[in-house]
Amino acid sequence: MLHARSFVAIAVALTATWSCSRPTVARDPEADKAAIRAFMSRASKVNQAADAAAWADLFAEGGIYMPPNGPEVTTRAGLQEGAARYFGQFQPRVVISPVEVEVFGDWAFAKTAVKGTLLPTTGGDPVPEPIPVDGKEIAIYRRQHDGAWKLWRLIGNSNRQ
Repeated sequence: MLHARSFVAIAVALTATWSCSRPTVARDPEADKAAIRAFMSRASKVNQAADAAAWADLFAEGGIYMPPNGPEVTTRAGLQEGAARYFGQFQPRVVISPVEVEVFGDWAFAKTAVKGTLLPTTGGDPVPEPIPVDGKEIAIYRRQHDGAWKLWRLIGNSNRQ
């Protein structure tokens, strides 16, 4: 049985070890929210550029995408392959806008609106009939070791019926 003094000594040692391995950095939640909004703007540009590799790179290692009406994508290769297939069929002209952004230390979530159009392609040429996009997403972000934010989980849904 542990004595009270032994327990306190173990707790102090564990706390000291943990705090030495993970530096405490004062964070500015408003700056973090601004960084996540900037991330959304970059994600909009990546979509419009139809860049599958850059789209997959928006996700942290271990990130998961849960698209509407489809299976979850759990690997980097799967993210890039799925994006390449999608961008091969459509030229997205969408904007991802923040509705709500909340930060909790090294984690954050955002509720977003996704609006615009998809231009279907045939053999790489745009088809004249754009498809309207009116969707919403819940995104969970994780701060990386370099301080950058990346997607940890992305869940999308359409407002259209």
